[in-house]
Amino acid sequence: LRGKLVKEIRISKLKYTKEKVVTRELASKVGEPYSEENVRNDKLNLDRLRIFTSIEIEAIEDREGVILEVNLVETFPFLPTISLDVSEENGVSAGPGFRALNLFGRAISLSAAARFGGSTSVSAKMESPWTVGHPVGYMGEYTYMDRFNEIDDFQEVSNALDAQVGYFLGKRGRIGGSFRYLSVSSETDGITLSPSNTDQIPELEFFIGFDSRDLDSDPHHGWWTEFVLGKSGKFLGGDGNFWTYIFDVRRYQPLGDRHTLDFYSLTTLRTGQVDVDIPTYLEFDLGGSNTIRGWTLGSSRGKNQFINTIQYRYDVMKRRPFRVKGISLFVGLQAAVFSDFGIAWRDNNEFSYDNFIGGIGVGP
Repeated sequence: LRGKLVKEIRISKLKYTKEKVVTRELASKVGEPYSEENVRNDKLNLDRLRIFTSIEIEAIEDREGVILEVNLVETFPFLPTISLDVSEENGVSAGPGFRALNLFGRAISLSAAARFGGSTSVSAKMESPWTVGHPVGYMGEYTYMDRFNEIDDFQEVSNALDAQVGYFLGKRGRIGGSFRYLSVSSETDGITLSPSNTDQIPELEFFIGFDSRDLDSDPHHGWWTEFVLGKSGKFLGGDGNFWTYIFDVRRYQPLGDRHTLDFYSLTTLRTGQVDVDIPTYLEFDLGGSNTIRGWTLGSSRGKNQFINTIQYRYDVMKRRPFRVKGISLFVGLQAAVFSDFGIAWRDNNEFSYDNFIGGIGVGP
Protein backbone atom coordinates (compact mmCIF):
# COMPACT_ATOMS: atom_id res chain seq x y z
CA LEU A 1 0.00 0.00 0.00
CA ARG A 2 2.99 2.30 0.34
CA GLY A 3 2.71 5.32 -1.91
CA LYS A 4 -1.01 4.97 -2.56
CA LEU A 5 -3.04 7.99 -1.54
CA VAL A 6 -5.23 7.88 1.56
CA LYS A 7 -8.74 8.21 0.16
CA GLU A 8 -10.69 8.27 3.44
CA ILE A 9 -10.21 8.03 7.20
CA ARG A 10 -13.10 6.43 9.04
CA ILE A 11 -13.18 6.95 12.80
CA SER A 12 -15.37 4.67 14.90
CA LYS A 13 -18.33 6.26 16.64
CA LEU A 14 -17.18 8.29 19.64
CA LYS A 15 -19.35 8.68 22.72
CA TYR A 16 -17.28 11.05 24.85
CA THR A 17 -14.48 12.42 22.65
CA LYS A 18 -14.78 15.13 20.01
CA GLU A 19 -13.73 13.79 16.62
CA LYS A 20 -11.35 16.71 16.01
CA VAL A 21 -9.35 15.58 19.06
CA VAL A 22 -8.65 12.33 17.18
CA THR A 23 -8.03 13.86 13.75
CA ARG A 24 -5.53 16.41 15.09
CA GLU A 25 -3.37 13.54 16.39
CA LEU A 26 -3.27 11.64 13.11
CA ALA A 27 -0.11 11.84 11.03
CA SER A 28 -2.05 10.11 8.24
CA LYS A 29 -3.96 12.65 6.13
CA VAL A 30 -6.56 12.30 3.39
CA GLY A 31 -4.99 13.00 0.00
CA GLU A 32 -1.45 12.18 1.18
CA PRO A 33 0.52 8.93 0.55
CA TYR A 34 -0.10 6.06 2.94
CA SER A 35 2.84 4.82 5.04
CA GLU A 36 3.21 2.36 7.90
CA GLU A 37 5.36 4.90 9.74
CA ASN A 38 2.46 7.35 9.80
CA VAL A 39 0.17 4.65 11.20
CA ARG A 40 2.68 3.88 13.96
CA ASN A 41 2.79 7.59 14.80
CA ASP A 42 -1.01 7.70 14.75
CA LYS A 43 -1.16 4.96 17.41
CA LEU A 44 1.57 6.60 19.51
CA ASN A 45 -0.10 10.02 19.46
CA LEU A 46 -3.51 8.59 20.35
CA ASP A 47 -1.99 6.48 23.14
CA ARG A 48 -0.40 9.59 24.69
CA LEU A 49 -3.86 11.04 25.26
CA ARG A 50 -4.56 8.24 27.80
CA ILE A 51 -8.28 8.25 27.00
CA PHE A 52 -8.54 5.01 24.96
CA THR A 53 -8.33 1.45 26.28
CA SER A 54 -7.90 0.05 22.74
CA ILE A 55 -6.48 1.59 19.54
CA GLU A 56 -6.65 -0.33 16.27
CA ILE A 57 -5.93 1.13 12.81
CA GLU A 58 -6.62 -1.00 9.72
CA ALA A 59 -5.59 -0.09 6.17
CA ILE A 60 -7.99 -1.31 3.47
CA GLU A 61 -6.95 -1.26 -0.17
CA ASP A 62 -9.38 0.42 -2.55
CA ARG A 63 -9.23 0.89 -6.30
CA GLU A 64 -8.93 4.63 -5.75
CA GLY A 65 -6.46 4.45 -2.86
CA VAL A 66 -6.39 3.40 0.80
CA ILE A 67 -9.13 3.61 3.42
CA LEU A 68 -8.01 3.83 7.04
CA GLU A 69 -10.37 2.52 9.68
CA VAL A 70 -9.54 3.90 13.14
CA ASN A 71 -11.30 1.78 15.79
CA LEU A 72 -11.15 3.25 19.29
CA VAL A 73 -12.53 2.09 22.62
CA GLU A 74 -12.93 5.04 24.98
CA THR A 75 -12.19 4.90 28.67
CA PHE A 76 -15.06 6.06 30.87
CA PRO A 77 -14.29 9.79 31.29
CA PHE A 78 -15.28 10.25 34.96
CA LEU A 79 -14.03 7.92 37.68
CA PRO A 80 -14.45 8.17 41.46
CA THR A 81 -11.37 6.60 42.99
CA ILE A 82 -9.74 5.54 46.23
CA SER A 83 -6.50 7.51 46.48
CA LEU A 84 -3.75 5.50 48.17
CA ASP A 85 -0.22 6.51 49.13
CA VAL A 86 2.26 4.12 50.74
CA SER A 87 5.68 5.35 51.87
CA GLU A 88 8.44 3.91 54.01
CA GLU A 89 8.53 7.16 55.99
CA ASN A 90 4.85 7.77 56.84
CA GLY A 91 3.14 4.46 56.16
CA VAL A 92 -0.30 4.27 54.53
CA SER A 93 -2.52 7.24 53.69
CA ALA A 94 -5.84 6.85 51.89
CA GLY A 95 -8.95 8.80 51.03
CA PRO A 96 -11.47 9.73 48.34
CA GLY A 97 -10.46 10.91 44.90
CA PHE A 98 -11.96 11.91 41.59
CA ARG A 99 -10.56 11.81 38.08
CA ALA A 100 -11.87 13.20 34.82
CA LEU A 101 -9.82 11.69 32.00
CA ASN A 102 -11.50 13.46 29.11
CA LEU A 103 -12.94 16.76 30.26
CA PHE A 104 -15.24 18.41 27.67
CA GLY A 105 -14.28 15.60 25.26
CA ARG A 106 -10.94 17.33 24.64
CA ALA A 107 -8.52 14.90 26.38
CA ILE A 108 -8.11 17.32 29.29
CA SER A 109 -7.29 15.47 32.50
CA LEU A 110 -8.52 16.76 35.87
CA SER A 111 -7.94 14.96 39.16
CA ALA A 112 -8.31 15.70 42.86
CA ALA A 113 -7.72 13.65 46.01
CA ALA A 114 -7.59 13.89 49.80
CA ARG A 115 -5.62 11.37 51.85
CA PHE A 116 -5.51 10.74 55.61
CA GLY A 117 -3.54 8.41 57.85
CA GLY A 118 0.25 8.42 57.99
CA SER A 119 0.11 11.89 56.47
CA THR A 120 -2.63 14.35 55.53
CA SER A 121 -2.64 15.71 51.99
CA VAL A 122 -4.91 17.41 49.48
CA SER A 123 -3.98 17.61 45.79
CA ALA A 124 -5.42 18.75 42.49
CA LYS A 125 -3.99 18.48 38.97
CA MET A 126 -5.08 19.61 35.50
CA GLU A 127 -3.29 18.68 32.28
CA SER A 128 -3.89 19.11 28.55
CA PRO A 129 -1.77 18.08 25.53
CA TRP A 130 -3.10 20.93 23.33
CA THR A 131 -3.92 24.63 23.72
CA VAL A 132 -6.11 26.68 21.37
CA GLY A 133 -5.59 24.28 18.46
CA HIS A 134 -1.80 24.16 18.74
CA PRO A 135 0.57 21.44 20.10
CA VAL A 136 1.29 23.48 23.24
CA GLY A 137 0.52 21.42 26.33
CA TYR A 138 0.12 22.66 29.86
CA MET A 139 -0.03 21.24 33.35
CA GLY A 140 -0.96 22.77 36.70
CA GLU A 141 -0.71 20.99 40.06
CA TYR A 142 -1.20 21.97 43.70
CA THR A 143 -0.44 19.85 46.79
CA TYR A 144 -0.92 20.54 50.50
CA MET A 145 0.72 18.17 52.99
CA ASP A 146 0.87 17.88 56.76
CA ARG A 147 3.16 15.10 58.01
CA PHE A 148 5.92 14.20 60.41
CA ASN A 149 9.22 14.21 58.54
CA GLU A 150 10.95 11.14 60.00
CA ILE A 151 14.26 11.74 58.25
CA ASP A 152 14.74 15.32 59.47
CA ASP A 153 12.69 14.89 62.68
CA PHE A 154 10.15 17.73 62.42
CA GLN A 155 6.45 18.34 61.84
CA GLU A 156 6.21 19.54 58.25
CA VAL A 157 3.45 21.58 56.66
CA SER A 158 4.03 22.28 52.98
CA ASN A 159 2.33 23.84 49.99
CA ALA A 160 3.61 23.07 46.49
CA LEU A 161 2.53 24.63 43.19
CA ASP A 162 3.77 23.49 39.77
CA ALA A 163 2.79 25.21 36.50
CA GLN A 164 4.30 23.89 33.25
CA VAL A 165 4.05 24.67 29.54
CA GLY A 166 5.56 22.45 26.83
CA TYR A 167 5.80 22.60 23.04
CA PHE A 168 6.31 19.63 20.73
CA LEU A 169 9.30 19.85 18.37
CA GLY A 170 8.47 17.73 15.36
CA LYS A 171 7.43 14.14 16.03
CA ARG A 172 9.80 13.31 18.88
CA GLY A 173 11.10 16.47 20.56
CA ARG A 174 9.69 18.55 23.40
CA ILE A 175 10.74 21.85 24.91
CA GLY A 176 9.26 24.01 27.61
CA GLY A 177 9.49 25.60 31.01
CA SER A 178 7.86 25.60 34.40
CA PHE A 179 7.41 27.69 37.51
CA ARG A 180 7.43 25.96 40.86
CA TYR A 181 6.73 27.30 44.31
CA LEU A 182 7.35 25.46 47.57
CA SER A 183 6.44 26.64 51.06
CA VAL A 184 7.65 24.56 54.03
CA SER A 185 6.87 25.35 57.67
CA SER A 186 8.40 23.70 60.73
CA GLU A 187 7.53 23.75 64.43
CA THR A 188 11.19 23.05 65.22
CA ASP A 189 13.83 25.77 65.10
CA GLY A 190 16.84 25.33 62.83
CA ILE A 191 15.12 23.26 60.15
CA THR A 192 14.33 26.00 57.65
CA LEU A 193 16.73 28.52 56.12
CA SER A 194 14.44 31.36 57.21
CA PRO A 195 14.47 32.34 60.91
CA SER A 196 10.68 32.58 60.72
CA ASN A 197 10.52 28.75 60.46
CA THR A 198 8.82 29.03 57.06
CA ASP A 199 10.73 28.82 53.78
CA GLN A 200 9.39 30.25 50.52
CA ILE A 201 11.29 28.70 47.59
CA PRO A 202 10.31 29.70 44.03
CA GLU A 203 11.96 28.02 41.04
CA LEU A 204 12.11 28.52 37.28
CA GLU A 205 12.94 25.54 35.06
CA PHE A 206 13.76 24.99 31.41
CA PHE A 207 13.55 21.51 29.89
CA ILE A 208 14.19 19.85 26.54
CA GLY A 209 13.57 16.22 25.72
CA PHE A 210 13.38 13.48 23.11
CA ASP A 211 10.87 10.63 22.98
CA SER A 212 11.07 7.79 20.44
CA ARG A 213 9.08 5.20 22.43
CA ASP A 214 6.58 3.04 20.57
CA LEU A 215 3.94 3.61 23.27
CA ASP A 216 3.69 6.08 26.11
CA SER A 217 1.57 3.86 28.37
CA ASP A 218 3.56 0.60 28.00
CA PRO A 219 6.80 1.12 26.00
CA HIS A 220 8.48 -1.86 24.35
CA HIS A 221 11.27 -0.11 22.42
CA GLY A 222 12.73 3.37 21.99
CA TRP A 223 14.38 6.18 23.96
CA TRP A 224 13.12 8.76 26.46
CA THR A 225 15.57 11.51 27.45
CA GLU A 226 15.25 14.87 29.17
CA PHE A 227 17.55 17.64 30.35
CA VAL A 228 16.31 20.12 32.96
CA LEU A 229 17.97 23.34 34.10
CA GLY A 230 16.50 25.10 37.12
CA LYS A 231 17.25 28.12 39.29
CA SER A 232 15.78 28.36 42.79
CA GLY A 233 15.53 30.91 45.54
CA LYS A 234 16.65 34.45 46.06
CA PHE A 235 16.67 35.74 42.50
CA LEU A 236 12.86 35.53 42.68
CA GLY A 237 12.74 36.97 46.17
CA GLY A 238 12.58 33.69 48.06
CA ASP A 239 14.74 31.64 50.40
CA GLY A 240 17.60 29.41 49.22
CA ASN A 241 19.92 29.99 46.29
CA PHE A 242 20.98 27.11 44.02
CA TRP A 243 21.03 25.75 40.46
CA THR A 244 19.68 22.29 39.56
CA TYR A 245 20.79 20.16 36.59
CA ILE A 246 18.85 16.99 35.76
CA PHE A 247 19.87 14.36 33.18
CA ASP A 248 17.25 11.63 32.69
CA VAL A 249 17.87 8.82 30.16
CA ARG A 250 15.69 5.73 29.58
CA ARG A 251 16.09 2.97 26.99
CA TYR A 252 13.55 0.25 26.17
CA GLN A 253 15.10 -2.67 24.28
CA PRO A 254 12.84 -5.40 22.87
CA LEU A 255 14.03 -8.99 23.27
CA GLY A 256 10.94 -10.59 21.76
CA ASP A 257 7.21 -10.04 21.49
CA ARG A 258 6.66 -10.31 25.27
CA HIS A 259 10.17 -9.54 26.51
CA THR A 260 11.63 -6.08 27.20
CA LEU A 261 14.91 -4.93 28.75
CA ASP A 262 14.79 -1.48 30.38
CA PHE A 263 17.71 0.81 31.27
CA TYR A 264 17.11 3.92 33.42
CA SER A 265 19.68 6.49 34.54
CA LEU A 266 18.90 9.67 36.50
CA THR A 267 21.48 12.25 37.56
CA THR A 268 20.59 15.36 39.59
CA LEU A 269 23.29 17.90 40.47
CA ARG A 270 22.89 21.01 42.64
CA THR A 271 25.13 23.94 43.39
CA GLY A 272 25.32 25.56 46.81
CA GLN A 273 25.81 24.40 50.38
CA VAL A 274 23.32 22.46 52.47
CA ASP A 275 21.83 24.47 55.38
CA VAL A 276 23.11 27.68 53.75
CA ASP A 277 21.78 27.69 50.17
CA ILE A 278 19.80 24.42 50.19
CA PRO A 279 17.48 23.43 53.08
CA THR A 280 18.29 20.02 54.49
CA TYR A 281 14.76 18.71 53.86
CA LEU A 282 15.41 19.03 50.09
CA GLU A 283 18.30 16.58 50.17
CA PHE A 284 17.80 13.29 48.32
CA ASP A 285 17.17 10.23 50.49
CA LEU A 286 17.89 7.03 48.54
CA GLY A 287 16.37 3.72 49.53
CA GLY A 288 12.84 2.37 49.48
CA SER A 289 10.50 1.44 46.64
CA ASN A 290 10.99 4.63 44.58
CA THR A 291 14.80 4.72 44.37
CA ILE A 292 17.08 1.86 45.49
CA ARG A 293 14.83 -1.06 46.34
CA GLY A 294 15.97 -3.35 49.15
CA TRP A 295 17.43 -0.48 51.22
CA THR A 296 15.71 1.60 53.88
CA LEU A 297 14.86 5.22 53.09
CA GLY A 298 17.80 7.51 53.81
CA SER A 299 20.48 4.83 53.35
CA SER A 300 22.33 7.28 51.10
CA ARG A 301 21.76 11.03 51.44
CA GLY A 302 22.99 14.22 49.81
CA LYS A 303 22.17 17.25 47.67
CA ASN A 304 23.12 15.28 44.49
CA GLN A 305 21.94 11.87 43.30
CA PHE A 306 22.84 9.24 40.69
CA ILE A 307 20.31 6.39 40.29
CA ASN A 308 20.38 3.52 37.78
CA THR A 309 18.09 0.58 37.05
CA ILE A 310 18.36 -2.44 34.77
CA GLN A 311 15.08 -4.29 34.47
CA TYR A 312 13.76 -7.25 32.49
CA ARG A 313 9.99 -7.35 31.93
CA TYR A 314 7.84 -10.23 30.70
CA ASP A 315 4.22 -9.77 29.62
CA VAL A 316 2.42 -12.55 31.48
CA MET A 317 -0.86 -11.17 30.15
CA LYS A 318 -0.79 -8.43 27.55
CA ARG A 319 -2.91 -5.38 28.21
CA ARG A 320 -6.44 -5.90 26.97
CA PRO A 321 -9.67 -3.89 27.21
CA PHE A 322 -12.83 -5.08 28.97
CA ARG A 323 -16.17 -3.57 29.89
CA VAL A 324 -18.04 -3.50 33.21
CA LYS A 325 -21.62 -2.21 32.99
CA GLY A 326 -20.75 -0.14 29.94
CA ILE A 327 -17.50 1.23 31.42
CA SER A 328 -14.40 0.52 29.33
CA LEU A 329 -11.29 -0.41 31.33
CA PHE A 330 -8.16 -2.45 30.68
CA VAL A 331 -6.11 -5.08 32.50
CA GLY A 332 -2.69 -6.67 32.09
CA LEU A 333 0.08 -8.35 34.07
CA GLN A 334 3.88 -8.16 33.85
CA ALA A 335 6.61 -9.92 35.80
CA ALA A 336 9.96 -8.17 36.31
CA VAL A 337 13.51 -8.89 37.45
CA PHE A 338 15.44 -5.74 38.37
CA SER A 339 18.69 -4.36 39.72
CA ASP A 340 19.03 -0.86 41.24
CA PHE A 341 22.25 0.91 42.19
CA GLY A 342 23.10 4.51 43.01
CA ILE A 343 24.46 7.11 45.39
CA ALA A 344 23.57 10.46 46.95
CA TRP A 345 26.34 12.84 48.05
CA ARG A 346 27.17 16.36 49.17
CA ASP A 347 30.87 16.84 48.47
CA ASN A 348 32.78 15.52 45.46
CA ASN A 349 35.05 13.38 47.63
CA GLU A 350 31.98 11.40 48.78
CA PHE A 351 31.31 10.19 45.22
CA SER A 352 33.19 6.89 45.34
CA TYR A 353 32.50 3.25 44.56
CA ASP A 354 32.52 2.33 48.27
CA ASN A 355 29.55 4.63 48.92
CA PHE A 356 27.27 3.17 46.24
CA ILE A 357 24.31 1.08 47.35
CA GLY A 358 22.45 -1.50 45.23
CA GLY A 359 19.96 -4.30 45.23
CA ILE A 360 18.21 -6.88 43.08
CA GLY A 361 14.68 -8.25 43.18
CA VAL A 362 11.65 -9.66 41.39
CA GLY A 363 8.01 -8.69 41.35
CA PRO A 364 4.79 -8.30 39.36
